[in-house]
Amino acid sequence: MAAPRRSGRSRFSLFILLLLSVTLLTLDARDFGPVERLKDGLAAVVSPVRSLGDTAFSPIGNAWENFSNSDDLEAENERLRQELETLRAAQIDDAGAAERLEALETELGLRRTLEYDTVVAEVIAESISNFDQLVLEINRGSSDGLVDGMPVVTTGGLIGKVEDTGTRTARVRLMTDTQMQIGVLIVGPDEPGIMAGQGEDELPIIGNGTIPIRVDVNVGDVVVTLGGSRSLYPPGLPIGTVAQVDVDQGSLEQTLLVEPSASLDRVEFVTVVLYDPSQLDAEADESAESGG
Repeated sequence: MAAPRRSGRSRFSLFILLLLSVTLLTLDARDFGPVERLKDGLAAVVSPVRSLGDTAFSPIGNAWENFSNSDDLEAENERLRQELETLRAAQIDDAGAAERLEALETELGLRRTLEYDTVVAEVIAESISNFDQLVLEINRGSSDGLVDGMPVVTTGGLIGKVEDTGTRTARVRLMTDTQMQIGVLIVGPDEPGIMAGQGEDELPIIGNGTIPIRVDVNVGDVVVTLGGSRSLYPPGLPIGTVAQVDVDQGSLEQTLLVEPSASLDRVEFVTVVLYDPSQLDAEADESAESGG
């Protein structure tokens, strides 16, 4: 029987609290003076406790905010760094593309100045082995009309000849290679000679008894291909200039060093001159037989 009485008192107390709450809310809404003074008193009591809590927890909140901001800042910096790297890479790529385009346009311009048919090729490999430091590989071959021995030039002049021609690729042996010998003409004295390569970082040499001591050769004289029926090269292709003249009084001959007019470093594009002496001889024979 005691339990029902306690339940009744609890319901009555809850009813009184609800009634009091509604009354206070109504008076507060109407700005009733005593209620306003009660609110101010409670605020004065609670304010120090709230300030103490803010003071105690403010460093934690600030630290967390700074930590969050630091993460955001680092993420933003990383994004900006990535954008910068992307822009730099694009700039490098664009610069490289511009240089390659300029080199290609230069070779195409050279092609128009030569009297022979030509093919422009791109260098796809340099120093293809330790035994062939002065050999390049190009992306043209027999399917493009290339034949072993054809001269290879750039805007500066002759750089070498074609060899090991495949269907779609070929090699270019540079004129500074020790296996290279070229018939040349020294412009000025109009003296023919034989030029041979001396290897990497060495200038080609004209000598081997081909330039007598009586010939007036000077530093700066132009050297071009000699040409002729037995030459792999047409006449008049620029090679370089005389850089040094050494006179051997004992053998009564001169030795000349030649500075190539074409750069042999970092070659990107070359022009192959489709000059085939054997084909020219065959055409000449056909013309003679036909009475031309």
